[in-house]
Amino acid sequence: MLIFSLLLLALCSLGIAGLNHACALGKIKRNPFVGIRTAKTMVDEETWQAGHGAAVQSMWVSGIAAAAISLAGLLFLDSPNTQIIMALLACALLLTAVIYGSKLANIAAVETITVEKKSR
Repeated sequence: MLIFSLLLLALCSLGIAGLNHACALGKIKRNPFVGIRTAKTMVDEETWQAGHGAAVQSMWVSGIAAAAISLAGLLFLDSPNTQIIMALLACALLLTAVIYGSKLANIAAVETITVEKKSR
């Protein structure tokens, strides 16, 4: 069961980064289900894309790192405690990245709103 969990965690880590990237490219429009949904990023499509674009690099780096840590846990098949620690490290990294990515997204969204107001 722990092996499945590590594989699922690796897949989800990359999936979160991929979803963020798709939102930044405009392939996933503003919605109530996936993406960085803060008051600032949900203002309009421009703030949505700008926010996700600002978070792309940190989300990919952390997604790849969390996936690597999860998969590295598979090297310790005879040590379930080590696998649990690896899974917890990957989760902590991913959670930190989501919080940091949200902060970057909010900053970019506010900058986009400010530019829009000045251009009117």
